[in-house]
Amino acid sequence: MLKNIFDMDNPVMQALSTAADLLVLNLLALLCCLPVVTAGAAWTALHDVVQKIVLREESYPYRMFIDSFRANLKKGSLLGMIFLFAACLIILNYFAALATLPSYYRFLPAAALLLLLAIGNYAFALMARFENTLTGTLKNAVRLAIGCFPRTLGMVAFETAVYVGGIHFYAVGVPLILLFGLSVPCYVCAVLYSPVFKQLEEKAAHEYQD
Repeated sequence: MLKNIFDMDNPVMQALSTAADLLVLNLLALLCCLPVVTAGAAWTALHDVVQKIVLREESYPYRMFIDSFRANLKKGSLLGMIFLFAACLIILNYFAALATLPSYYRFLPAAALLLLLAIGNYAFALMARFENTLTGTLKNAVRLAIGCFPRTLGMVAFETAVYVGGIHFYAVGVPLILLFGLSVPCYVCAVLYSPVFKQLEEKAAHEYQD
């Protein structure tokens, strides 16, 4: 009985193992985000490892995160700075026009930030999974965000619920966000976009054979 409970093939043990991996990966990602300029590389590495966890391709997730972080340091950091600049621009423009904007237009900055989040989910995941230029990665991220709208909506809705809920119930939410606030939303996103990426890989392999 005890042997079956602690068997690593047991679904409960697999879930606990995944939760432990996500906890450590979250702390690693937060640590690598501290310089801010390297946040994009950390986010790319997190998507890289979490995709492998979802697809059961991972072996040493913590080592894989460090290796991926190093490999994507330049391009990932640049991609992160692009998204950070865009987010700051949206927020600054909103506050600059706050006094003159009609009240019914004030939802637009929030919508723009959610759109940026949606594109970012795909952009960092694509950079982690596929070789491409920065421009090509961004173009493909926009196409997927629009073309896979139900999946995109699911990602953004989950992430929004996590962060809004964490702020609203801050006594419990803030510690949980610090422990799982990056890795768990990333994991849920990977569950949603991984089938799409698999189709893209199969299509590319089929075209290469032809």
